[in-house]
Amino acid sequence: MKVSGSYSLYSTNNNTGTASKKPSNEKDYSNYLIQKYPCLTPGKNAAVSVTGGLLRKAVADEKTGKWLERELAKAPDYIEAAQKSAIAHGSTLKFVSIEFGEEYSTMTTCTVTDGGGTDPEIDKWLERIKEKKEKQIEENRKLEKKQSEKRQEKKRSEEASFTTEFKGKDMEELMNQFDMKLSGKLDMFPGGSFDVSG
Repeated sequence: MKVSGSYSLYSTNNNTGTASKKPSNEKDYSNYLIQKYPCLTPGKNAAVSVTGGLLRKAVADEKTGKWLERELAKAPDYIEAAQKSAIAHGSTLKFVSIEFGEEYSTMTTCTVTDGGGTDPEIDKWLERIKEKKEKQIEENRKLEKKQSEKRQEKKRSEEASFTTEFKGKDMEELMNQFDMKLSGKLDMFPGGSFDVSG
């Protein structure tokens, strides 16, 4: 006959969140990139795209995937720099398109007019990207905080838990051993309880 006692001051939640893996097919990777990099959502006068060949290669090759994501993260900065360059030369950037292709190639198409200043549609597009990026950063902070709290909760739960096993000839002897063992521990944890099973 055996009595096992367990006590936990905290409830344990096994939903600790798992690290997301890089998608393994083109469609899922494309959706992942669109979610992570708002510049892939085209504006009226600005667009960033990835060719199918590069997408296939990025799914299969980690180095290519890292390069693509690094470049996508910089794309809005490239467009802002193009705007500033046009202004510095007394022109206005009216349209811009960046396409990332196979073999680490990048093709940019720009339409520039005289007059200086910025195009309001490109400005709106860049602002939307900045807002989405800030929102993603805030969501990542909240997620990290939540995961950290869960890890701390799990650690506290593990520290506040113990398991005890007793062996004896009858239930009375087991309960006496159990009572003696727990008398000091339950005083440390108000509201403590135990389960008896045989």
